[in-house]
Amino acid sequence: MAIQTEHQFSIDAPIEKVWKYFSDPPKVVPCLPGAELTEIIGDGMYKGDVGFRFGQINARFSGTAEITGMDNTNHTMTLRTKGDQQGATSRAEAEIWFSCQETDSQTTLVTINSEISISGRLAQLGGSMIQSISKYMFDRFAKCVQEVLST
Repeated sequence: MAIQTEHQFSIDAPIEKVWKYFSDPPKVVPCLPGAELTEIIGDGMYKGDVGFRFGQINARFSGTAEITGMDNTNHTMTLRTKGDQQGATSRAEAEIWFSCQETDSQTTLVTINSEISISGRLAQLGGSMIQSISKYMFDRFAKCVQEVLST
C-alpha cells in the first residue's frame, strides 16, 4: 500500500538559517518524534530507529535513511528511507521530497511531500490512519523545529 502525504509549515527564520539546519540530519533527528540516530554511515547514509504510539497502535522500526539528492541553491532535498518493524513482520519505505521557500526575509515555508509504502500487518491500518499518524508526527516536528530555530 502506497500513501501520499504533503505537509507545509512556516518557520520564523531566514531561509539560509532554516536550510543550514535541515542540511545537517543529526541536528534534525531530535525533532522527529520517536526518532533516534544510531549510526552515521557516511555519504548521506544514516541508520536509526523511529517509533510511534497512536491510540492502540505501538510500532518501532529500525532502518536506514539516505539523502539521494540535495540542491543547496534551490533549497531542495530528496531522501529515501526504509525499515523493518522490530518484533513484527511489517516493513516501511518512503521517498521524501523536501523544499524551503523564502516568503519574506524572516519567514521560510517548508514543504515536505512523501510517498510511504507499508507492508505486513501495519498495512491493514489503511491509508486514512497512516495519514493521521503522519499529520500528528509532522505537526510535532514543525513545532520543535520552530522552537530550535527561534533560539
